[in-house]
Amino acid sequence: MFVTCVVTSAATHPGPVVAKFGGECEGTSFQPTPKLASLIRRVRLGYQNSCDSNFCNGAFLYDLNGDGRPELFVRLACGGTGNCTWGIFSDRPARLRGTFSGWFFYVHRRNASWNALTTYTRVGGDEGVIATLRNRRGTYVQTSERTERGYYGNWQPFLTRMGVPKCS
Repeated sequence: MFVTCVVTSAATHPGPVVAKFGGECEGTSFQPTPKLASLIRRVRLGYQNSCDSNFCNGAFLYDLNGDGRPELFVRLACGGTGNCTWGIFSDRPARLRGTFSGWFFYVHRRNASWNALTTYTRVGGDEGVIATLRNRRGTYVQTSERTERGYYGNWQPFLTRMGVPKCS
């Protein structure tokens, strides 16, 4: 007799999407504390195509750990294809929680002390890279990555399933 057991868990499969951000959406203007503003400037200096246009003055806010204070997703650097390197910041105290690259990113329903994130990075007209990030001891790290292909006029299944962020 041969028995197969399949185990799935929240550690391997993020929960449903509760928020979508990125793309050509600008985000909302924000007034960081002086310490957070200084930290964002220092982190941006480490990138070759650092973000210094009006497009980069906005942030996307979402409370990732349920403490009642939103974390900020801030563009650090952007390339010609629309992909950006993002920083995840907390304020009071000012802290960098992690960085990632992507065109879009998705916040999943919290099933641990911090929400999981999924990113979509546009590689070409028919190809994208999908990554999952999880918080480990206060810092977001990438835990998986895969490439998906579609064809012209038919988005990859990931984008069809997840949708694209709507700018407000």
